[in-house]
Amino acid sequence: MNTRDMLIKMLEIYSPSGEEYEIAKLLRDYMEDLGFPNPVIDEKYNVVSVTGRNKPSILICGHEDTVPGFIDVKIDGDLIYGRGAVDAKSSLLALMLGAKHALDSGFDGRIILAAASGEESDSKGINYIESGYDKTDYAIFGEPGGPENITAGYKGRILMEIKKHSSSHHASSSWMEENSIDSLINLWIKIRDKWGSNKDFNDISAGITKFNGGEYDNMTPENASMFIDIRYPKSVTENDIVSEIKSLAGDSREYIFKTQNRTYPYISDLKSNLVSAFKASIKKNGMVPRLIFKSGSGDMNTLGHDWGIPVVTYGPGDTKLSHTPDEVINYREIDKCAEIVRDSLIYLKNNVFKN
Repeated sequence: MNTRDMLIKMLEIYSPSGEEYEIAKLLRDYMEDLGFPNPVIDEKYNVVSVTGRNKPSILICGHEDTVPGFIDVKIDGDLIYGRGAVDAKSSLLALMLGAKHALDSGFDGRIILAAASGEESDSKGINYIESGYDKTDYAIFGEPGGPENITAGYKGRILMEIKKHSSSHHASSSWMEENSIDSLINLWIKIRDKWGSNKDFNDISAGITKFNGGEYDNMTPENASMFIDIRYPKSVTENDIVSEIKSLAGDSREYIFKTQNRTYPYISDLKSNLVSAFKASIKKNGMVPRLIFKSGSGDMNTLGHDWGIPVVTYGPGDTKLSHTPDEVINYREIDKCAEIVRDSLIYLKNNVFKN
């Protein structure tokens, strides 16, 4: 099956986090068709195949899940629209093809090829893979960036829930006591003023993602809660951020602060052989390589932090279209990225792990 037709099949299967089984079956069959040995669907709906015994060993991992929100699959020449076209089924396909091309070109290192579940939610897939396989020499993850760009770093993430309780009273007498919604709104304004406009990779940024409060339209609420998504650089700790938010809240004893999810920041070793391999391969294919650093986070953060190995993220597509209703990819970028993945693996074998 050619690249275009496989991508269309992948996009036609709606696979938001938690609903990966159907896409997993398609990917297992596709890995078999490509010649990867014994691909299995594990209990987390990851699809994994292991091949080779020699050095280097490398985990090659994209994610099969998407954010919620189906997008009708449309084709306009070389452009293909659909949920996951950018984030990140195209990248997963490029990694699978790149690994296949490398094997066909004589790469005999150990490859753990994985399509991971849950990347857009709780990272259940990569956590399960990490616990079930030995640490590799390197890892490559699949996310959009474009053929010439190597993602070398991600910010960390804290998803914080903040709750406030207050006594309720009649809405006509809102001046009598504090209102839990008012309190949280005022706190969010302080957080937004401090971090909401920060765009630089080395700064903290914050966005409000959920707000709940109130039961009746004629009573002020007893309880309210909000979720704040905080992205932070490696130079800052979670304790620094929590302490600052509590300081902004004033009497923090009146609030309940709970970190619901955390992902540690990760920056790859920019002098590693893996980064050198991608730079050389991008140059070989007539482009100027560029290292990029993203304010988001991904499975690269989790495994890079825990395994402490050189990791990069790579793949086709415009990152700005991720999680939007406008996801679209030029499918020819997939083949270009697959060539660069192949050349990078061959570079590692020939220049770093010579027999």
